[in-house]
Amino acid sequence: MITGDQRVTAAAIAKELGLTGEVMEGTELATLDDATLAARINAIGVFARTAPEQKVRIVNALKTEGHIVAMTGDGVNDAPALKSADIGIAMGITGTDVAKEAATMILTDDNFATIVKAIEQGRCIYENMIKFIRFQLSTNIGAILTVASAPLLGMPVPFTAVQLLWINIIMDGPPAMSLGVDPGRTDSMTEAPRNPDTRILSLRRFGNLFTYGLTMAVGTLMVLYYGRQTGSFEHAATLAFNTFVLFQVFNVFNARSEQGSIFNRHFFANRFLWLAIFGVIALQILVIHWPPAERLFHTTALTQLDWLITGSVAASIVVLEELRKLFIGYPLKIGQ
Repeated sequence: MITGDQRVTAAAIAKELGLTGEVMEGTELATLDDATLAARINAIGVFARTAPEQKVRIVNALKTEGHIVAMTGDGVNDAPALKSADIGIAMGITGTDVAKEAATMILTDDNFATIVKAIEQGRCIYENMIKFIRFQLSTNIGAILTVASAPLLGMPVPFTAVQLLWINIIMDGPPAMSLGVDPGRTDSMTEAPRNPDTRILSLRRFGNLFTYGLTMAVGTLMVLYYGRQTGSFEHAATLAFNTFVLFQVFNVFNARSEQGSIFNRHFFANRFLWLAIFGVIALQILVIHWPPAERLFHTTALTQLDWLITGSVAASIVVLEELRKLFIGYPLKIGQ
């Protein structure tokens, strides 16, 4: 807390609010150089009788110590500190135009609780962006590896052009968009702020997505090989096409949960995702079993055994990822 009030008043209010740490007055602050202030900043909870220019020093000291700094203010003299902070927050009702101009965020209701809600919503949006990217990128990697590897292995390309369009537009689109409205994690506010320099597509994350894509390619090509050994090419290609589509259905659950098990309390929380999944499966059944669609997509009807085989192979992407989390990577968080 940074205030212009007297030390005794500031300490009393801080105690009422539950703020801990030392109380330092502006006169003492003025005697400290920037390095000393940065070294002591973590132990200080309240700054009393501070001058406007000292607010900037406090913000910079916190940033020097690696903190993500949000600064609230409403007056003209708060503008420099609002500008220096990672996130400057101005009051929308009582704030001056200068403070609003310097701020990154404006509280239209002047309610500090709104800041918490905004941060929680922002973290949810960021995580949903990551989910969308994980799902779309892994699907594209899988499609590229499948199409590129088939000729190298002496097999025909398993997908026609219209089937690739079907996969990219219809099969991927609705599930991917539904990830954008996935509910946020209940424990997201217990985590420290994300490093602003963190890359969305880190090497570890890309390696994980490449593994997803490789699993899709291997599974699809194995089914294609099996189909060619047991029936016509049209039947084999339909098996491969169906396997790859079902891979997307299962892969969307991997995209939802990067650090914990997919089998958590939010498994059924996103009704739009489940509507998209059921819609995708219904359309896929139509493409394979409705004669006009069969002619358009160059497919043939599959038996119940064929559906069981393609579904089981596609489900392997979830099984393998859950095993990776359990034995190699992040621990399973069933209750997350």
